[in-house]
Parts: sequence; structure tokens; C-alpha cells
Amino acid sequence: MKIAGWLCLLFLVFHKTALSHPQLSSVQVKFFSEQLSISYNTDILLDLARYPQEREMVAFFKTLEHTDYTTLLSDLLQKQEQFQLNDWLFYDLMKRSVRSIIGNDHAAKVELTCWFLLSKAGFDTRLTYLNGQQFVYVYTRDELFEVPMITENGRNYANLTGIEQKKKTNEALYMLNFVPNENGKAFGFYLQKLPHLKPDIEKKKFSFRYKDHLYEALLDVDKNAADIMQQYPFIDEKQYLQVPFSDALAGSLLPQLQKWVAGLSKVETLELLVAFTRSSFQYREDKDYFGYSKPMIADEVFHYPYSDCEDRSALFYRLVKATLDLPMIIVAFPDHLTIAVALDEEIGDPIPYHGRNYYICDPTGPVNSTDIGGFPAGYRNSGFEIIGAYK
Repeated sequence: MKIAGWLCLLFLVFHKTALSHPQLSSVQVKFFSEQLSISYNTDILLDLARYPQEREMVAFFKTLEHTDYTTLLSDLLQKQEQFQLNDWLFYDLMKRSVRSIIGNDHAAKVELTCWFLLSKAGFDTRLTYLNGQQFVYVYTRDELFEVPMITENGRNYANLTGIEQKKKTNEALYMLNFVPNENGKAFGFYLQKLPHLKPDIEKKKFSFRYKDHLYEALLDVDKNAADIMQQYPFIDEKQYLQVPFSDALAGSLLPQLQKWVAGLSKVETLELLVAFTRSSFQYREDKDYFGYSKPMIADEVFHYPYSDCEDRSALFYRLVKATLDLPMIIVAFPDHLTIAVALDEEIGDPIPYHGRNYYICDPTGPVNSTDIGGFPAGYRNSGFEIIGAYK
């Protein structure tokens, strides 16, 4: 009996000690073309009511502060640097990781953990709730569309949870009376470059004619670009032009592009580029193909079978930057978007802007045409707005 009693006591002590010393663990997370191992400490696995009250949400945050949450956060930040992720993609990886750690059946715990980690990563966050659901908000200076927003003390906060759910509500949300990092930094949605992920290549062939010569290109199209943008929040339309080609596409396209334009004048180069954008792709409005508005970055034009004027403008902008690097402006008509390029030569109807003449080089149409310098058909007498200018 004495031996059995001692064994029982030792078991209880060992069991209690094991529970009080959480273990390092990891989960496998699918992140576009990458399969990542994410490390965390098991002491972050706290209990939480399925439908927590306000005091329980605050207590959850404060209790997490006494755990080894830095194991998870440090790993996420390291991968942000490794793969060159902007803030939105960092959050995307965070959300996938937290879901894998906690599970999909406890939404409140997932949202509260992401709110905590974003706050500890230095962002100014807010938490709202309604009908048993929590919504993570983050301060941003970026211009967003179709994204639920709130404003407090002159700062705009984007609903990260609502972006993913594509959920809109006219109901007033309750804001948690607890602000963990009110002087925190702004969260960035704009995409300066695509992340450095393992390429997921599709070989695609494109062709067009210029001056009776057939140009053909077999290009490496990285599916990561389209996958990333599929769930991306709608940002300022000018920002889609700013995203450079993926490394894979640039590696296969730009050398051929430089050969095509070798020896051509500026005007001839622009003619060739509009021939490429007008005739290598099929046109269709977003709402007819996707069923909703779908702005594209340049890479996506090569991925999808159809594209429209906004998409072609993004592609044309990148092509001009890669070949001529001339100043450009974005010209927005009521129902059409196009690009005008600064030239010293007089080639048509100029648009004077800040002391220079810009000439429209419409990348959308007409198909099988190389004419540049004039207003698109039907738009000569239409009003327009210059919504972006680039040197």
C-alpha cells in the first residue's frame, strides 16, 4: 500500500509538473505554394468560452501576455522577412497558422489570438463584437474599397475579419473597452512587390502582330500571383499598376521584350507594346466573367483568359516601365481607363499636364491595331480625370 501510495503521489506530481511546463510544438501550414512549419508554445492554448463576454475577452488578452507567445510571433515575423510579405500577407499567414493551432471550431479564440498577435507586432488594433462574433480591426492609412471601416480619433480602422468573410452589416458593433496599443503603427495593404514564394509555374503561349511580323512568346506564369490576389482586399486602383512582375514572369518575358524593341524608336516601341496588350489577350468585362469587379495586377492578365481596360492598363504600365521608363498618367473616363505617355514628339491629340504633353496609348483596343496618340473611339468629347501620375 505504501509503495502504491508513493507511486500515485509521484504520478500526480509528474502530471502537475508536465502541465505547468508547456512544450514547444509546431504545425504544418499551407501558404500558397509553400508548406511551412510554424513553431509555437502550447501554453498559448488557453480556455475561452465559445461566446465570451467583454470581461472574458480582456482577460484572455492579459493572460496571453504571460505565456510564451513570442515563440509563435517570432516565427511569423521571421517568415514575413524571409518571404518578403507585406502586412496583409503577414496577417494571412498568421490567421492560417492560428487556425491550424487552435482549430476551425472555435472562431472566437482564433479572432482574439490574432488580435493579440497583431497588437504585439506593433499595430494599433481594435476589437468589436456582435451576436457572439468578434471582429479584428487595424489602423491603416491606405485607401480601401468594399471593406468595413470605423473611425476613431481621426484614425481609420479596417475590419480584417470582415474582409475575409466578405461580410457587410448595417448593425452597430460593440467596441471592446480595451485598447492594447493605441499609439501603434499603421497596417499596410498596398503591395509593393509580390512575395518570394516557390514559383508555381504554368507555361503559356502568347502572340501578336506588329508591322506584318508575328511575335510569339512562351512565358512562365506564376500561379501564386493570381492566388494571392484572389482573396486580396480591393485597394486604390492606382496601386495595381505599382506591383512589379513576379520574378518568374519577368525572367521569361523581359528578355524577349528587350529583343523585340531593340533598335525601335520610342514611338515604335509604344506601338509594339499596344499591339501586344490589345491583341495577345481576349477582352471581357469583369462582371461578365467573374460576376464582380476584379482589378488585376499585371501578372494576372497572363493567368486569366480574359481581361478588361483596367487590367490592360496595369500591364501596359509595367511594360513601358520595363522598356522606356517614360512619365505616364492614368486617364479615367466615366467608363474606361487608359494610359497616356509623355513624349516630345507630336503624334496626335496631346493632354497637357504639368508642363508636358502626354499622348494616349490605349492598351485595350482596337484589336490588331497599333495606332496611338488619339483618344479612344467614342471618347474624344468625353470628360476625363487624371487619377495618377508617374515620373
